Amino acid sequence: MSYLDYLTVKESPAEIYARKTALYSIFDRLGQELEMPPSRYEEAKKRYTSVSNWLQGCRKLGPLDPIMFGQGSFALGTTVRPLHGDEFDVDFISHLQLAHPQLYTQEQVYELILSRLRANGDYVNMVQLMKRCVRLCYANEFHLDITPAVSNPTCPRGSLYVPDRKLAIWKDSHPKGYAEWFTDIAKLKPRFTTLSKSFSETRHVALGTTEPLPEQQAYRGVLRRAVQVMKRHRDTFREKQPRLADYAPISIIITTLAAHAYELAVGLGEYDSEFDLMNAVITLMPRFIEGPDWKGCYQVKNPSNDGENFADKWSEPQYHLVFTQWHHAMQRDLQTLEKLHGQDELQKSLRDSLGAPEVDRVFSNQLQQLNQQRQQGRLSITAPAAAPAAASIPLARNTFFGRA
Repeated sequence: MSYLDYLTVKESPAEIYARKTALYSIFDRLGQELEMPPSRYEEAKKRYTSVSNWLQGCRKLGPLDPIMFGQGSFALGTTVRPLHGDEFDVDFISHLQLAHPQLYTQEQVYELILSRLRANGDYVNMVQLMKRCVRLCYANEFHLDITPAVSNPTCPRGSLYVPDRKLAIWKDSHPKGYAEWFTDIAKLKPRFTTLSKSFSETRHVALGTTEPLPEQQAYRGVLRRAVQVMKRHRDTFREKQPRLADYAPISIIITTLAAHAYELAVGLGEYDSEFDLMNAVITLMPRFIEGPDWKGCYQVKNPSNDGENFADKWSEPQYHLVFTQWHHAMQRDLQTLEKLHGQDELQKSLRDSLGAPEVDRVFSNQLQQLNQQRQQGRLSITAPAAAPAAASIPLARNTFFGRA
């Protein structure tokens, strides 16, 4: 051991736990910044209800008993604000329950939806036919993407057929089944160590480290927050490496691998903190990629729909290669964050990997709320429950807090 090792101040378990808890608190608040604000979420629900009623009132569509429901990140609770701009993509299925796939072509179901929306004066200038959906553009709010679907008469589990306009075929899909699968896994409760439990009921600040943020507004859980963080990290990775952008992993692959990994991680044992659990989830994700087979193909199977492979494009080697590059970058950035102590260094690193506007808002809100609590004399260092004399020590007021 070198003499420098003796000069290094070792962190106590409590300080390490406090720092990791602070990091996860930042991710949690960042997730709140990335997701659709409650007011806009309510507006999206109102808009989709109006669209659904308009489709149901159609003389041609009405007899087909159309119903609309959310799919994708909107249904899963993993929405992520676009890296540039403020318009969220909100995905819905318009299920024509009584339309048989042998009686309607792919183009016909698109035309039924499209023509009905164009018949409404409010929608006529907002509607666009996209490659895989019909889009309604609400300026500066969100895109409402409607994918038409018909029932799959051969599937007893309630899967649907969605049209592939390019190939002129029906493709299997089971968005409700996928949402149920993901939600069930997200409900799994992880186990935490004694140290974590001793701190879980109290807020604390470890001197010289990053301070935990105030209580979260809405609990989403580690799985959903991990998915949001990874999707945003993927977006910044894609922007930094434009040559690789087309090969970056799609959101459904990130979400599926993360859910499998979370289920495994929860069953493996206890964790010191939510940050450690999130780290384990990200580390375990590649285990659930199957392949390559003798053709060089990979599989990320849809757990709710037999035979559907989310990685069907990965027969081209570049897709798996870029996934691996992004995944390694995600792990490296987490490891870097874990070693940082000062607020300024932490904020700079997060801005680079997850986007400046949202990160800056998180830190600005943190500083404002912590200063308010300091002025009220409410901020304290709390000793762990296992300490001989557990005490809460009020911190003296000052005009700064936790800046490196």
